Amino acid sequence: MTNKSLMIINHCVSCGCACRHCFFCSAKRADYGVPYEAGERLALRFAQHDIPVCYAISHCADYPELTRNIALNRQLGFAGAAFLQINGIALRDQSALRDYLLQVQQAGVTTIDTTFYGTQAYHDKFAARKGDFAFLRDIITMGLSLGLSMQPTFLVTEENKTQLSELIDTLTRLGCTNMHGFIQDYKGFGANLESIRLYGDSYHALPQNVKQYISVKHHKTQAQWLQHGEFATPTERHLVLALRPDNLKLFEAMTCDEIVGYIANLDDAYHAALPSLYDLAKLYGDSSCQKLYRQRDLQWKWQKAFIKAHHSSLYDVTDERNCGAIWR
Repeated sequence: MTNKSLMIINHCVSCGCACRHCFFCSAKRADYGVPYEAGERLALRFAQHDIPVCYAISHCADYPELTRNIALNRQLGFAGAAFLQINGIALRDQSALRDYLLQVQQAGVTTIDTTFYGTQAYHDKFAARKGDFAFLRDIITMGLSLGLSMQPTFLVTEENKTQLSELIDTLTRLGCTNMHGFIQDYKGFGANLESIRLYGDSYHALPQNVKQYISVKHHKTQAQWLQHGEFATPTERHLVLALRPDNLKLFEAMTCDEIVGYIANLDDAYHAALPSLYDLAKLYGDSSCQKLYRQRDLQWKWQKAFIKAHHSSLYDVTDERNCGAIWR
């Protein structure tokens, strides 16, 4: 397994939303991060290392060191430094929003992502913040006026599928041309949304003005995955170093190579303790299931089922609040 990159992530900023699919299980709080400077020091140590590194702040892009972080990631050669996901920042009036967007633009951000969950009332409820839809709409309008590239994304589920055509029309009228729909990952709060996961037939029935923005080339129904019986063998992983008060001193005392080895070993130990994907499929696969999954979602789903059935206390390397890895 090749270690392709290292993301140092610090969950030190509370989010203004509590979205139902949140990877990080945000509930409008951030109570397990460390001071910003601690992660910055670690990231700078990797500047001369051969593994590409970035320093990410969660749960939203609303903190005093934001432009400093953008500059740091540019210095580290991180291509994503020019991209900013903006959901969950504090609601602002037009003047303050303009100042915020100008600030990040001057720091080097060229592309803004805003994620939508449906039409206005549904979106606000899903994000757990009244006025969030209107605020994201304002961000798009203001961003485009400043010359920023606006690339909104939207969640696609059984619950919101009938709202998507209207949503696309709204985003198009605002001036958006580059949009992307996605099916939730089986991680974080997304693992609790199986009841509304999109069916294959529902995807095919979507109107063309919606479907053209959704890529399902990596998705199949669970029945199709099991029928074909072949799973790709991942060869690369992206390591995640999640900084927490209980591990900061440990990593500060390690060399860069020791940190990479430590996280890789956590990932190796986790997967060595679990059955192969083929064996998990035999144990937990549902050959009648017509819902759409990526291979990694099924692996996470079946691994969680095995861990629960065996009352295992494995350290969960698939949880991005922990140190671990994301396989590609």
